[in-house]
Amino acid sequence: MMATLDILIPHYNDPEGLALSLRSIARQSWDGEKRIVVADDGSRPDLRRAVAAIAENSEMNIVPIYNPINRGRPYTRNVLLDAIDSPYVAWLDAGDEWYPRKLSVQFDHLHLVESAHLSRPFWITCNYDWAWAGRRKKKIAQRTDQDQVKGLLVGSSLRAYLWTLLAPAHCFKDVGWFDERLPRLQDLDFFIRFLLHGGDIKNVRDGNAFCIYHKSDVGRDANEVRACSQRIFEKHLVLYNRYGENFKAMRLYNMEFLAARFAANNSSKQLARRYMWRAFKTKPKVFSKHVLKNGLKV
Repeated sequence: MMATLDILIPHYNDPEGLALSLRSIARQSWDGEKRIVVADDGSRPDLRRAVAAIAENSEMNIVPIYNPINRGRPYTRNVLLDAIDSPYVAWLDAGDEWYPRKLSVQFDHLHLVESAHLSRPFWITCNYDWAWAGRRKKKIAQRTDQDQVKGLLVGSSLRAYLWTLLAPAHCFKDVGWFDERLPRLQDLDFFIRFLLHGGDIKNVRDGNAFCIYHKSDVGRDANEVRACSQRIFEKHLVLYNRYGENFKAMRLYNMEFLAARFAANNSSKQLARRYMWRAFKTKPKVFSKHVLKNGLKV
């Protein structure tokens, strides 16, 4: 029997995180047919064997795909796009979790949207909990009642996280491939291109959080993050220009500050100071207000 939903999971060297994510899928109250596609991105041989064992011993329908070598997250997400075989699709990153009602609530809203026979492609998002390592979780709301392009570029009240989404398969496929030149932030570029294709992001009517993002900056390269931010800025410059020079300067300021945070959280103090200095040069008054309020904390 053909599955109703494909759940797409990229994986790299984290079978414990994968097992955590799969347990959250198994606990879903939505009882439709699920097909889980796990694309392993060239993990270590022992960890790849662990993924194979998880798939083989699971009671769920898990289809593993193996990249021969590590090709990066956007390439692996393109492998997953190519593997879609069901009419609906959801995404989940290994190491993150869905709460039990996530799919049920989203499918209820999805069917309401479909019954309205709207012509625009759509994605259904949801609110989520953001759990920094070592801190208490915090609920984050996805505000879709705004200029969604602007909201994504700001990245505070609407964030580009695939694992919040459920949608008809063609609404993902029609966006095209993930940009493989973006080892980081490829989600943001994908979201922006979806909106530029006429898409609309909708949130469920239930204000609860329906998934949890286990957040950590450890092991992430500040220079790589900043380079990806710059690529998105240049790629979508016409959108940044749409909202004026101050908006554009604030986005560049935030890019420097984000890179400083990644550097600081990976014990690269000199690099963090360099990005803080660049942030100061971009928006000196904003930077000074931040320092007066928070000190040099990023």
